[in-house]
Amino acid sequence: MHERSVQFSVNGNSVAASVEPRMTLADFLRDKCGLTGTHLGCEHGACGACTVLLDGAAVRSCLLFAVQADGMEVTTVEGVASPAASFRRCNRRCGSAMDCNAAFARPVSSCRLPRS
Repeated sequence: MHERSVQFSVNGNSVAASVEPRMTLADFLRDKCGLTGTHLGCEHGACGACTVLLDGAAVRSCLLFAVQADGMEVTTVEGVASPAASFRRCNRRCGSAMDCNAAFARPVSSCRLPRS
């Protein structure tokens, strides 16, 4: 399959790469950018572990192809929770992992993202 060139901003940094059209945004962020905070839990968009902000809107990155983000601003959990303390506060507010349906993937919808 032919690769496509993409260019977008990830957490404020410009990223340009060639990707296969079928590569998900979640896989791109983890494999090409090394941003492992974007988790792949269910790979069906149900658990929310892969949620990122795409031009400010929350999307499930496991359901989106990397080529669909071309020219857009992507903000991952690393970009939202830069200070470690902010992330720990979010984790405490979310409760234990056993509170959700998928014990390995805490639903992002139960955490409020800090406003900038």
